[in-house]
Amino acid sequence: MDKITILGLTASGKTTLANKLGEILNIPVTHLDQIFWKEEGGLKQDAFVSELSNVMKNDKWIIEGSMPRSKTLDLRLSEADTIILFDLPLLLVFWRQIKRFFKYFNKVRPDMGGENKQKYPITWNEFKYAINYPIKDLRVRVLEKSTTKKVFIIKSLKDEVVILDWVNEK
Repeated sequence: MDKITILGLTASGKTTLANKLGEILNIPVTHLDQIFWKEEGGLKQDAFVSELSNVMKNDKWIIEGSMPRSKTLDLRLSEADTIILFDLPLLLVFWRQIKRFFKYFNKVRPDMGGENKQKYPITWNEFKYAINYPIKDLRVRVLEKSTTKKVFIIKSLKDEVVILDWVNEK
């Protein structure tokens, strides 16, 4: 587990797991949002791909973030030796979004780039994004990689604990 990509819906637990794994494995963590949201409106795709490629030149990395429609998805999936996909129930994700709202209201989250402050709980756009999130397609793409990479699909909170226990045993 030297090159890990963590995918999943907003507020599913990607950042928390990435930070825990980074600490346990002593691997630097990169948050896609910190790169993408450096500029207002987000980086252009070419600049985003370039910055992410620079991160991936390192021998070890953990990259967490969603962006399933980004040009970087194939890059992240192909370069990683371990892929972790959060596939949690929507109600749990919505609950986590609400908790995050109260924790970071009117503050910049540590995993975000720029000066993007948490302003609203679940907005209509976030709700639509969650409902239309391409989890089935993403799951298929991730499982295709399971013959050559370690793949973990987190479908419950217990699965997170299992992964952390497994990593701690190594």
